[in-house]
Amino acid sequence: MKDPYSVLGLTPDASEEELKEEYEALKAEYGEQRFKSGEEGNEGAKKLSELEAAWSQISADLQKKEAKEKFGDGDYGEIDDLIKKGSYDEAQARLDAITDRNAQWHYLQSIVYYKREWLSDSRAQLATAVEMDPTNEKYKTALEKLDMVIGNPNADARTLGADPNMPPPDMQNGQLCGGNALSNCCLAYCVTDCCCQMTRCCG
Repeated sequence: MKDPYSVLGLTPDASEEELKEEYEALKAEYGEQRFKSGEEGNEGAKKLSELEAAWSQISADLQKKEAKEKFGDGDYGEIDDLIKKGSYDEAQARLDAITDRNAQWHYLQSIVYYKREWLSDSRAQLATAVEMDPTNEKYKTALEKLDMVIGNPNADARTLGADPNMPPPDMQNGQLCGGNALSNCCLAYCVTDCCCQMTRCCG
């Protein structure tokens, strides 16, 4: 893939204003060129498409840079607090700003993904956390329990790790807790507890 900054004729060191100014100038130039006849028009359309792809990548870089300037390298305790408060967008912004991504980073990223119900992505991040820190029991337990729920739609997270001879409770807070694992709100909260060690809604 062509370097997006070279498409604008600039470098990553260019200011945001310079980048935006050059993007707008080239967009106007290629936008006009694409309506010309023959090869010149085709070349204009091609360059415009290339420009838009480059700008998409540059915009993402600018957002990460802004997040890093705002949040620094981030603090995992603060990110955990944001997740607990349900501020997932801000938690994600802080995670994006961290360049040294250790096992704790991947663990917290897995929680954000889980909260957004992106279970496959959540599992991938948990697996990376376990691979980076294989002695961490919290990470391993979270991955094992998430695997049990993902692999078995009838799994009841309330009974994971419990005495198999004890029947599961039929009621939780006066409401029936049963049915499909992914649609069961009680189960979702319980799995969040397994993965995040944050919320205890089930006994």
